[in-house]
Amino acid sequence: MAARTDPLESLARLRRLETGTARRRLAEAADRLSSAEARAEAARAALLAEQGAGAAADYAAWLGKGMAERDRSTLGAAHAVERMAQGRAALAEARVAERCIEQLLAEREAEARARLLGKAQLAADDAAGRKAHSLASGGRGRG
Repeated sequence: MAARTDPLESLARLRRLETGTARRRLAEAADRLSSAEARAEAARAALLAEQGAGAAADYAAWLGKGMAERDRSTLGAAHAVERMAQGRAALAEARVAERCIEQLLAEREAEARARLLGKAQLAADDAAGRKAHSLASGGRGRG
Protein backbone atom coordinates (compact mmCIF):
# COMPACT_ATOMS: atom_id res chain seq x y z
CA MET A 1 0.00 0.00 0.00
CA ALA A 2 1.39 3.40 -0.96
CA ALA A 3 2.16 5.89 1.75
CA ARG A 4 -0.43 8.63 1.99
CA THR A 5 0.93 12.02 1.04
CA ASP A 6 0.31 14.95 3.32
CA PRO A 7 -1.52 17.68 1.37
CA LEU A 8 -0.02 20.44 3.51
CA GLU A 9 3.51 19.12 2.94
CA SER A 10 2.79 18.90 -0.79
CA LEU A 11 1.52 22.46 -0.78
CA ALA A 12 4.63 23.58 1.13
CA ARG A 13 6.88 21.97 -1.51
CA LEU A 14 4.91 23.66 -4.29
CA ARG A 15 5.16 27.02 -2.55
CA ARG A 16 8.93 26.61 -2.13
CA LEU A 17 9.16 25.92 -5.86
CA GLU A 18 7.08 29.02 -6.60
CA THR A 19 9.28 31.12 -4.34
CA GLY A 20 12.41 29.81 -6.08
CA THR A 21 10.88 30.56 -9.47
CA ALA A 22 9.95 34.07 -8.34
CA ARG A 23 13.52 34.62 -7.11
CA ARG A 24 14.96 33.49 -10.44
CA ARG A 25 12.54 35.69 -12.39
CA LEU A 26 13.42 38.66 -10.22
CA ALA A 27 17.14 38.07 -10.81
CA GLU A 28 16.48 37.85 -14.56
CA ALA A 29 14.45 41.08 -14.40
CA ALA A 30 17.33 42.76 -12.56
CA ASP A 31 19.73 41.65 -15.30
CA ARG A 32 17.38 42.94 -18.00
CA LEU A 33 17.00 46.23 -16.14
CA SER A 34 20.75 46.63 -15.87
CA SER A 35 21.16 45.93 -19.59
CA ALA A 36 18.32 48.26 -20.54
CA GLU A 37 19.75 51.07 -18.42
CA ALA A 38 23.18 50.56 -20.01
CA ARG A 39 21.64 50.69 -23.52
CA ALA A 40 19.73 53.88 -22.65
CA GLU A 41 22.86 55.52 -21.25
CA ALA A 42 24.87 54.48 -24.31
CA ALA A 43 22.24 55.97 -26.63
CA ARG A 44 22.25 59.26 -24.69
CA ALA A 45 26.05 59.34 -24.72
CA ALA A 46 26.11 58.64 -28.45
CA LEU A 47 23.83 61.61 -29.12
CA LEU A 48 26.18 63.88 -27.23
CA ALA A 49 29.32 62.39 -28.75
CA GLU A 50 28.05 62.61 -32.32
CA GLN A 51 26.93 66.20 -31.90
CA GLY A 52 30.46 67.54 -31.90
CA ALA A 53 32.17 64.75 -33.83
CA GLY A 54 31.51 65.66 -37.44
CA ALA A 55 29.84 67.95 -39.89
CA ALA A 56 26.44 69.37 -39.02
CA ALA A 57 24.87 67.73 -42.09
CA ASP A 58 26.11 64.30 -41.04
CA TYR A 59 24.81 64.85 -37.55
CA ALA A 60 21.42 65.98 -38.85
CA ALA A 61 21.15 62.83 -40.98
CA TRP A 62 22.03 60.66 -38.01
CA LEU A 63 20.04 62.59 -35.38
CA GLY A 64 16.64 61.02 -36.15
CA LYS A 65 17.98 57.49 -35.75
CA GLY A 66 19.96 58.45 -32.66
CA MET A 67 16.94 60.02 -30.99
CA ALA A 68 14.75 57.03 -31.92
CA GLU A 69 17.30 54.66 -30.36
CA ARG A 70 17.51 56.83 -27.25
CA ASP A 71 13.70 56.88 -26.93
CA ARG A 72 13.43 53.14 -27.58
CA SER A 73 16.12 52.29 -25.04
CA THR A 74 14.63 54.66 -22.46
CA LEU A 75 11.23 53.04 -22.95
CA GLY A 76 12.85 49.60 -22.63
CA ALA A 77 14.41 50.67 -19.34
CA ALA A 78 11.03 51.93 -18.10
CA HIS A 79 9.45 48.58 -18.97
CA ALA A 80 12.29 46.78 -17.22
CA VAL A 81 11.66 48.87 -14.09
CA GLU A 82 7.99 47.86 -14.29
CA ARG A 83 8.85 44.17 -14.67
CA MET A 84 11.24 44.48 -11.75
CA ALA A 85 8.46 45.90 -9.55
CA GLN A 86 6.15 43.09 -10.66
CA GLY A 87 8.87 40.56 -9.89
CA ARG A 88 9.37 42.01 -6.40
CA ALA A 89 5.62 41.86 -5.76
CA ALA A 90 5.42 38.26 -6.99
CA LEU A 91 8.33 37.26 -4.77
CA ALA A 92 6.77 38.99 -1.77
CA GLU A 93 3.47 37.16 -2.37
CA ALA A 94 5.25 33.84 -2.74
CA ARG A 95 7.18 34.41 0.49
CA VAL A 96 4.00 35.31 2.39
CA ALA A 97 2.25 32.17 1.16
CA GLU A 98 5.28 30.06 2.00
CA ARG A 99 5.48 31.51 5.52
CA CYS A 100 1.75 30.91 6.08
CA ILE A 101 2.10 27.26 5.16
CA GLU A 102 5.21 26.92 7.31
CA GLN A 103 3.23 28.44 10.20
CA LEU A 104 0.40 25.94 9.65
CA LEU A 105 2.91 23.08 9.65
CA ALA A 106 4.54 24.38 12.83
CA GLU A 107 1.15 24.73 14.54
CA ARG A 108 0.19 21.23 13.51
CA GLU A 109 3.48 19.86 14.87
CA ALA A 110 2.97 21.74 18.14
CA GLU A 111 -0.53 20.31 18.45
CA ALA A 112 0.79 16.80 17.80
CA ARG A 113 3.51 17.29 20.46
CA ALA A 114 0.89 18.57 22.91
CA ARG A 115 -1.30 15.51 22.25
CA LEU A 116 1.67 13.19 22.80
CA LEU A 117 2.63 14.99 25.99
CA GLY A 118 -0.98 14.79 27.15
CA LYS A 119 -1.09 11.06 26.50
CA ALA A 120 2.23 10.58 28.27
CA GLN A 121 0.96 12.61 31.22
CA LEU A 122 -2.24 10.52 31.38
CA ALA A 123 -0.20 7.32 31.31
CA ALA A 124 2.11 8.64 34.05
CA ASP A 125 -0.87 9.76 36.13
CA ASP A 126 -2.54 6.38 35.66
CA ALA A 127 0.63 4.53 36.67
CA ALA A 128 1.09 6.80 39.69
CA GLY A 129 -2.54 6.24 40.65
CA ARG A 130 -2.16 2.46 40.44
CA LYS A 131 1.01 2.60 42.52
CA ALA A 132 -0.63 4.83 45.12
CA HIS A 133 -3.61 2.51 45.25
CA SER A 134 -1.31 -0.48 45.64
CA LEU A 135 0.61 1.21 48.45
CA ALA A 136 -2.59 2.32 50.15
CA SER A 137 -3.92 -1.21 50.16
CA GLY A 138 -0.80 -2.40 51.91
CA GLY A 139 1.15 -3.52 48.91
CA ARG A 140 -1.17 -6.43 48.37
CA GLY A 141 -2.32 -7.55 45.00
CA ARG A 142 -0.24 -7.35 41.94
CA GLY A 143 3.17 -5.98 42.13
